Amino acid sequence: MSEKSSTQEVQVNTLDSGSKWKSWLFSKENHREITKKYADETLDLMDQHDAKVAEISPEQEKKLVRKLWFTVLPLVCLVNATLFVDKNAISYASLTGVFQDMNLTTQEYNNIQTYFYVGYLLGQFPSHLVFQKLPISKYVTFVTATWCLLSLCTLGCKTYGGLSALRFFLGFFESGITPCVEHTITMFFTVEEQAIVNPIFWVSCIGVDIPCGFVSYALQHTTVWRPWKWYWLYVGLLSALVSVICFFIYPDNPATAKFLSVEEKVHIVRRVKKSSRSSIEQKTFKTYQFIETIKDPITWLFVVAIFLNMLENSTTYEASIVYKALGFSNLTTTLLMVVQTGFGVFAAIAGSIALRIFRRQSVYVACVCLSVAWLGGMLAVTMPYDNKPGILAGIFMTRPNGTAYIIIFSLCTTTAAGYTKKLTRTALFMVAYSVANFISPQLWQSEYAPRYIVSWSVQIVCSFTLCPLCLLVIRFILLRRNKQRLAAMENDDGQDYGYIDVNGENGEIVRQKVDVSMLDLTDLENKKFIYPL
Repeated sequence: MSEKSSTQEVQVNTLDSGSKWKSWLFSKENHREITKKYADETLDLMDQHDAKVAEISPEQEKKLVRKLWFTVLPLVCLVNATLFVDKNAISYASLTGVFQDMNLTTQEYNNIQTYFYVGYLLGQFPSHLVFQKLPISKYVTFVTATWCLLSLCTLGCKTYGGLSALRFFLGFFESGITPCVEHTITMFFTVEEQAIVNPIFWVSCIGVDIPCGFVSYALQHTTVWRPWKWYWLYVGLLSALVSVICFFIYPDNPATAKFLSVEEKVHIVRRVKKSSRSSIEQKTFKTYQFIETIKDPITWLFVVAIFLNMLENSTTYEASIVYKALGFSNLTTTLLMVVQTGFGVFAAIAGSIALRIFRRQSVYVACVCLSVAWLGGMLAVTMPYDNKPGILAGIFMTRPNGTAYIIIFSLCTTTAAGYTKKLTRTALFMVAYSVANFISPQLWQSEYAPRYIVSWSVQIVCSFTLCPLCLLVIRFILLRRNKQRLAAMENDDGQDYGYIDVNGENGEIVRQKVDVSMLDLTDLENKKFIYPL
């Protein structure tokens, strides 16, 4: 065995293809020696430039973070906002003439929402596989272009069946975007920054109903063409614009981002890896990580938590019907939905500030949000029906549930390491999200009107009581893991390495020493991974 450099040596023994396949599928090895195929996507960038780039100074770091806040964050916010403009367009159906033009009943309206989430459910695993295999920028560009096409097709829709089919396909093609942009955030921001960035990022989806509400309000005064057709034309054109923007500037990962210099790319990779102690992106599906995800109880606790939480989600779409049942006009109902959204935006901003003040207390912040929502649900269901201000206040107070969802989603991704494991957990999370959301509209049956006691009771018990209990169990387990790891780390030097086997100049296998974060290990393999709480 000859020495190649201080970090490389020739490896003589290699696994045969059969044993290698078996080890990746079933072995309990820690995978600290891998081939380049299974390494982090940023490996080439760091091999070529890491030694040449000096350590970042505090002033440079502030400038770099500010650049990310004004490039990456607005871009992912734009994509996510467009998704929710498209997704929430149906919530204005009862106000812009869709009910009348297509002869829809309330039950058919609820069914249309359910069909959307059936598509959303069926699209989860295909979409996650696609954006792991393909460059993320190409995936985002294609999907946003598809939204444009489906929105424009809606203009020619005349029946319940046609609208149902279009909403199904829209759900299918929207299914992977939220996880995709969430993973983009994890590539560029440290774990500590993500806790603050995520609530602000999600304002882009919570807050879209404010401008959309005013657009809907204005369109109800039009006498040329039908208001809902103008609205879906607006959605289609917006989706087309976003698709063009993504084609030119959406980043695949920090190593290939067009708007960053080489030095900035290296600094971002260093910062994220130092914070997360895990990989940034990996394009090979690893079966052993999939199996580990299924066996990890934290995965299923997150699945249960989001299922319980999202049984409330249809309140946003049903609000227009509830407000009209209270005796408000279409125009007043539109303005009330804007106020409702404004309260949700306020809750998200307040949540972001709370997460900045109470670092590593994300679960407790989520539980506080759900406690406010619990109180709102109790007001909405117990207030005398003629007390309209009290009922409205109760409905508005349920909006912090959206902030809790943001925190749960963020924790779901940041508490997993290993790119395949992270994507698998996110896919299962979104499956539970989808199932809850196609059940949720069916809780608002017309027979429960006007008080909807059954609907509110399910939310109070499941979304606002059992969900926070589930989050506290997750925190208890992860905190115990952290204590064990921190205790073990007190007696070592803090450094951790592995090896990547690459082909040398003469065809020999070269064993390259790398930081453990380049190996794409899972959180259970990497005992120096500390779970954000």
